[in-house]
Amino acid sequence: MKISGRHQGYLPGISLLLVLCLLLNSPAWGQREVKLAVPAPRGIVVFAGMELADGKRLGSYSIERSYDGRKWENVTQMHSPAGWDEFYAAIRLWESDFGFQGLPGNDVLRTGWEKCARSGVIDSMGYWASATAIRLAAGLAFYDKDVTKDKQVRYRVKSLKNGKTVSESLSLPVQYPFIPEYDAVTLSEKNVDQDICYLKWQSKGANPAPYFEVRYYEGKELHQAKGTTATYRIDDVTYFIFQDSLRSFRSDRQYFLNPLDKWGNRGEATDIVLVSGKSPGTTFFRNVSATSDNTGYGIVVTWQSQGTDDLRGVRIYRSDSYDGKPYDLVANLPPSDSSYTDREVKPDQTTYYYLESVSDVGDPPRRSGIVFGSALDRLQPVFPSVSRGEEVPGGVAIKVTSGEPNLAGVRIYRSDGITSSMYPITGILELTDNEVVYIDTSSYLSGDQSYLYAATTVNTSSVESIFSDTLIIHPSIRTIPPSPNQLTAAEEDGGVSLVWEDVKVRNRATRGYHVYRRELPGGQFTSLLPGESAVDIPFYTDKTVLPGKSYEYAVQTVDDLGGVSESMAVITLTVKELFLPVPPGVWLGQAAGKVIVQWAESTGDIGLKTNLYRYRRGEKPSLLKSFSHGERRYEDGIVKKGELWFYFTTFTNGEGREGARSPEAGIRVE
Repeated sequence: MKISGRHQGYLPGISLLLVLCLLLNSPAWGQREVKLAVPAPRGIVVFAGMELADGKRLGSYSIERSYDGRKWENVTQMHSPAGWDEFYAAIRLWESDFGFQGLPGNDVLRTGWEKCARSGVIDSMGYWASATAIRLAAGLAFYDKDVTKDKQVRYRVKSLKNGKTVSESLSLPVQYPFIPEYDAVTLSEKNVDQDICYLKWQSKGANPAPYFEVRYYEGKELHQAKGTTATYRIDDVTYFIFQDSLRSFRSDRQYFLNPLDKWGNRGEATDIVLVSGKSPGTTFFRNVSATSDNTGYGIVVTWQSQGTDDLRGVRIYRSDSYDGKPYDLVANLPPSDSSYTDREVKPDQTTYYYLESVSDVGDPPRRSGIVFGSALDRLQPVFPSVSRGEEVPGGVAIKVTSGEPNLAGVRIYRSDGITSSMYPITGILELTDNEVVYIDTSSYLSGDQSYLYAATTVNTSSVESIFSDTLIIHPSIRTIPPSPNQLTAAEEDGGVSLVWEDVKVRNRATRGYHVYRRELPGGQFTSLLPGESAVDIPFYTDKTVLPGKSYEYAVQTVDDLGGVSESMAVITLTVKELFLPVPPGVWLGQAAGKVIVQWAESTGDIGLKTNLYRYRRGEKPSLLKSFSHGERRYEDGIVKKGELWFYFTTFTNGEGREGARSPEAGIRVE
């Protein structure tokens, strides 16, 4: 048997700190939605970061709020305290809201804060760094008490320094109030003497509440119990202990327990425990519950009662707020009844109930704990109408309309652009005047594909309709084809021949290529083609070059949708000056699988050497051999059958300067 214990005033562990550290230091932080906002009893707590906004690492944190993910409002800009006194005053301010998590003594708190001030991070607070009151006091969290209830909201947190954004984070959608669910809690022991009231509740299972609070009714007034609390666990059973003095009792008290989550949100209350100097040891109403009617529409309240001999009846009270509005009497029932079906409720709205006994002998009424439930609308709604909205640069606008009652909203689906399968791309979007327009600007959209869109309606009971009619839409997105990876340039027949990678092999939408040239140094790129025309093959010859000039060429891809590549393949080349005579042309023959190359005898300077080159189209010519004056024949045996080769000669003088090419000749080896 494993026994563990915990008393109020201590945190449940270091897990919350680790979770926040992982979130706030994730490599993808700011690039996707993360859980940095949580509901609390009076609003939503937004965690900004781990680094102090004291002007050293960071200057401040900016927090923005949005209910639709598009329109953002700035709600606060936070700075860390300037010193211990300011930090301690802030701790006392937040202690009433989150002191139940536990706080260290002043000496430990001050030592921890001084470490944080030196290091610039809240981690230096050690075990207590995850306490919500400490985060709020340090200017690393914000308690948004002005947020709209029962409405999803997102937060955007920016880390700022010197007026510039260092990082940006976006929260997952969150809303409040929030009612956590834990293992059911029941009374297991009650002891009352003249001075002390001792109550012990228990829950069994793997999901016990991390905290709890005890409150009581004294007459019609609701009070927070100020007694001593403790928690311990044996195997899978968690015990919640409360002890209070009876000396301050003015009348009978009706105690009940609420489980709490880490941020103080209340779970379902237990049954009432009546305590007085002569209080019995068990509750009057037991197993009280409120559930949706599975056979129709409504909420069924059930209970068990004991000691009904002295009862005249049972009253049932109802409210749409746990403890913020009055409870109205909805039924007077005979004492023998044990259930009541309430059909006068709105669908999917949480409704709260409690029971009250009516004595036949004048005894004070006894109340049950507060229970809650909601009625479900199980009828599938009709699918909505969808149409394409106005053209949106870089995206798609979808207009959805529906007049169905009890709608939570609509959900929009999209294909992946390859298959016909549809995937949800939104949560539930609320309608205004029976319509909503959604703009899809997802990074997954591409301008060279078409997509299927459809929508469904979702009622407040989460029942979803079938798909609407399907739209086929091509997004208004500029396409960006790839640039050629290779570009070569060579002088050829008085011009410059350019050859590059054919992008059509890896981009089917490629229409052709723009070719640009500029003179070096300092020239501007101009197109070598008229207007917006493009060459449709990966080859171009520039016949407008001048000897001795240096040029830079660039090639840009153009696709069928008008898109151009963001980058270009570039290469530079200097056209050689023509000082030497042009050699006589070559003539070719073949014998025994060899190419026989011959050329006429030079009539000029006998000091010139003759250079023999060969090449294939698209390749750089290679020098086969240099010949002295009088040599006029060469046998090329390094050729293969079926290959087409071209040959030409040049002259080189004694200074190593090479002249222009001779007329070339080509031959295919047979």
